[in-house]
Amino acid sequence: MDIVIVGGPHSGVGKTLACEVALRALDGLGYGGIKLTVADGERDPAHDHGRSALAVAEAAGICGRGASCGVCETVSAKIPSRLIIHEGAIHKPNTDTWRLSNAGAVAVAWVIALRSGAPDAVQRAIDHLAGKGARGVVIEGTTALEWIAPKVSVMVATEPGKKWKDVAVDWVGRCDIVLRNLVPIPPGDILTPAAFRDAAAMPCDLSDLTDPGTSSYMQQLRAGVSAAVRA
Repeated sequence: MDIVIVGGPHSGVGKTLACEVALRALDGLGYGGIKLTVADGERDPAHDHGRSALAVAEAAGICGRGASCGVCETVSAKIPSRLIIHEGAIHKPNTDTWRLSNAGAVAVAWVIALRSGAPDAVQRAIDHLAGKGARGVVIEGTTALEWIAPKVSVMVATEPGKKWKDVAVDWVGRCDIVLRNLVPIPPGDILTPAAFRDAAAMPCDLSDLTDPGTSSYMQQLRAGVSAAVRA
C-alpha cells in the first residue's frame, strides 16, 4: 500500500490540517487516514484520569488532544497499543479523526501506542483500512518515519514554535516536502532549529486551499505519488 507520512515537531503546527489538504489532493485515489498518537513522554500529570480513562475510551472513544484528556494513560507495558476503529469514536465531531474523514479518507483509524508498540499497531491499522477498500494511506505521525519508508514524506512546522522533538530534527532534512505553515498566532516563541532553515521550507497558509504555497504542496504531493506509482 502506498503511504504518505505527515509529521511535525510539536502540537499546533498544522499536522492534521496538512493531512486534510493531502487527502483532498489525493481525492479519487482511494486513500485512508491514520492518526498516530505515540504516548511515550506525552503524559500530562495534571490531566491524568488514571484507570477511569481506559474505561471511557473503551466505551466511546475519546479525543487525543481534547477536553476528555487521559488518552496517553490508556496504554502501558501491559497494553502497549490500542487501535480505535469504532465509528462513534472516529466520527466524534471536531476530533482529528473526524476531520480526516471529512477530508475524503476512505476510512480512518486511530492508533494510540507506546513507541515500542507503534509499528505493529500501525500495521494493523493499515490492514484494517485495506479491508475497507483503501489503496493508500496518509499517516499523521512523525514517529512513523522511524520505521516506514513512505512514497512521500512531509514535515510541517511554524516559525517560531515550541521545542522540537528529536525525531523531527532528525528527519526534517530527509523529507520530500517541508512546509512553513503561516499561522496567525505561532504556538510558541522558540526559533526553529538550523535543520529546518536548511531545508528551505515552503511558506504556505494550509487553511487556504487557494494559497500559492498550499496549491504547490498539493501539486508536489500528487506528483510524488504518481512518480512512485510509475516506478
